[in-house]
Amino acid sequence: MRGSRDRTRFGFWGAIIFGVSMFLGGCAPTIHYSYDPVADFSSVKNYGWVQGSSASRQEPLIEKDVRYYADKILKDKGFTPTADKPDLVISMNYSTEYEDAYKLRLLTLYVYRTPGRELIWQGTADGAIKADAASPDLADAVKNILMNFPPKR
Repeated sequence: MRGSRDRTRFGFWGAIIFGVSMFLGGCAPTIHYSYDPVADFSSVKNYGWVQGSSASRQEPLIEKDVRYYADKILKDKGFTPTADKPDLVISMNYSTEYEDAYKLRLLTLYVYRTPGRELIWQGTADGAIKADAASPDLADAVKNILMNFPPKR
């Protein structure tokens, strides 16, 4: 009888630990990034943002927030924002949950070399990202995406 009771207790606590780890692990976005292996990142010092038309914008506040967080991170990495002939141009793409416009399923930042807009780096956060002002999720997602930019060789 005792052996059966121990297995039941282990099974209960094992199920609790498994459930909590799945809940916590399932909430954090997965980060992916890729880059052009021959691109020279050492000579780039400034950047600009792709200007999109307001008609194509899904959620202007989300886009402003992403830019704000990215600008802070890129400044800490030594990059300077400029509108006049930037070395790099950055754009973003994201998809929201159907039922909640302030929950992202995917956020991707694209970095292009100018002139010519040659894609040289991209980073993606894939998972549940709350984008409302009360949540740190969006700031964390942008930080984690840009953690590997520029790539270290």
